[in-house]
Amino acid sequence: MITAYHKLNTHILNVERGEELFSSLRQFLDKEQIKAGYFTGLGAAGELDIAYYNLEAKKFERHTIKEDVEILSLVGNIAMLKDERIIHIHGTFGRRDLSLFGGHLFALQISGACEIHLTKLSKTMSRAYDGATGLSLLCSPASIIRALNV
Repeated sequence: MITAYHKLNTHILNVERGEELFSSLRQFLDKEQIKAGYFTGLGAAGELDIAYYNLEAKKFERHTIKEDVEILSLVGNIAMLKDERIIHIHGTFGRRDLSLFGGHLFALQISGACEIHLTKLSKTMSRAYDGATGLSLLCSPASIIRALNV
């Protein structure tokens, strides 16, 4: 991963061909000590692990896609779940026939290029488990304290 631009809390990153997005982004976030932020991205991928969240079953229905696709849009955020940094990304992808698909990402292998526009937030964002959805959702610091005291 190459930093193409950096000023104050804005980072524009080039994730290079062959890199896995989550691991490269995690290394960058660790190096820069970023615990909260949001980002967008675009590019091209050759393999991805993508899912649809089945709310009724409270589980992800995962699919591995092994084909060259355009990354039309990545939207994500960075937050903490206890001491673990969580990278949450959704993506929209285009196939050669111009059809589209998208969902929650678990892994993404870059096949051409990937540009990430990341904004670091000055404070920490947190997540906590929500029993109604079965997901770890963004929450206020007060709800974390309440959850720890229960």
